[in-house]
Amino acid sequence: MENISVGFIGLGKMGSALAYGMEKSKLIGKQNIYYHTPVKKEVPFVYLQTNELLAKTCDIIVLAVKPNLAGKVLLEIKQCVGSKLVISICGGLNLKTLEEMVGVHAKIVRVMPNTPSLVGEGCLVFCANNHVDGADTQKVIDIFSACGVIKEIKEADMDIATAISGCGPAYVFLFIESLIDAGVKNGLNRDVSKELVLQTILGSVHMVKASSQPVQQLKDDVCSPGGITIVGLSTLEKHAFKYTVMDAVESACEKSKSMH
Repeated sequence: MENISVGFIGLGKMGSALAYGMEKSKLIGKQNIYYHTPVKKEVPFVYLQTNELLAKTCDIIVLAVKPNLAGKVLLEIKQCVGSKLVISICGGLNLKTLEEMVGVHAKIVRVMPNTPSLVGEGCLVFCANNHVDGADTQKVIDIFSACGVIKEIKEADMDIATAISGCGPAYVFLFIESLIDAGVKNGLNRDVSKELVLQTILGSVHMVKASSQPVQQLKDDVCSPGGITIVGLSTLEKHAFKYTVMDAVESACEKSKSMH
């Protein structure tokens, strides 16, 4: 894929993460990664003066702007797309909406990355319209695998996937923050508390991935009858911890649906 050119319309945090991930993986050379933004940035990629020029130059076009700007941008490049692959990372814009913006015959892929893509540990999902063939799908997988794990799903599942993997890092960060603060409240140095919390979560994730046991069993294995852990879990359940998490995901899913 070293001869394939990729162009980013927009190069914010997520666009930059994806571009640097591609460059770092050596899958696509930095000389073949193009971008257009209103102001030129200090990045190792090739700057092009207009979105139209980018669309004419590149084999793959990545739409990485805010959703409210997508219509204007796609109108600018509509006549240049042809059979090129258009990849949108704009949250909330479904395939039908994107087709209406850029043309019903365009090859369009929706990708939902998340912020851990910034460190190559992302969880990305994607769906494609009927004009995207197997070879195009493989290009998407190859390119975005540089940023983490990518999985193809049905578009009908995109909202719940967004609520879990797209929003999920924020839930996890809040949980991490809460555990660290709990350590500090009870006398631990903040750095020590942070180290303990991060390793505990990292180790727990590795256990879930390595074990054939269901998560519930791993949780139960930590709990001794009348012990410390079950008392802590009981307090979480008293405050409807599990229901609150499930309700938060459902609320985020409904918000995603409302943006179509």
